[in-house]
Amino acid sequence: MSQVTTQFRNKGWQVHSWNYAAEEVLVLHQEPFRLNWIATQLVTFVFIIERTPENYQSILDDYAALREFAGQHKNTILPFTIQCGYALLPIYVGGSFSEELIADVQETYRKRWCVFHTPALLERNTGKLYTLQEKSFWGCIYRDYIESAINETALVLNENQTAGIV
Repeated sequence: MSQVTTQFRNKGWQVHSWNYAAEEVLVLHQEPFRLNWIATQLVTFVFIIERTPENYQSILDDYAALREFAGQHKNTILPFTIQCGYALLPIYVGGSFSEELIADVQETYRKRWCVFHTPALLERNTGKLYTLQEKSFWGCIYRDYIESAINETALVLNENQTAGIV
């Protein structure tokens, strides 16, 4: 088991390895339930995808597969409805990203039924993280949690990249 996997497990994540599009994707999985989320459960998957997307459409093209993975791996007995939704948080780890892609990731928010799809970009060489900056009322009670999950994941990846482990 890799040091990165151990670090994520120590932080309370279940860790899956998923072969998607001929790549090995590390998937982090939690299912928090919080009363201050109006008694809802947010089944969360962080997908660490080692790829530099060509454009925002290529990120959207991944959505169906991410959603299917989530449906196959959720553990809760709650059905997928208003009281139980998904946070699908793909982090694309790659080289330099185009300015257009960065702008799209930071500014594009798509409402989906009971799903928060929040992609992020992590530059391997600089450690710079780009994620949604646009603030929407839709899902605002989950915003801090989603931002924290993305930021903490990027921090672990950056620490291990610097140490030459990833």
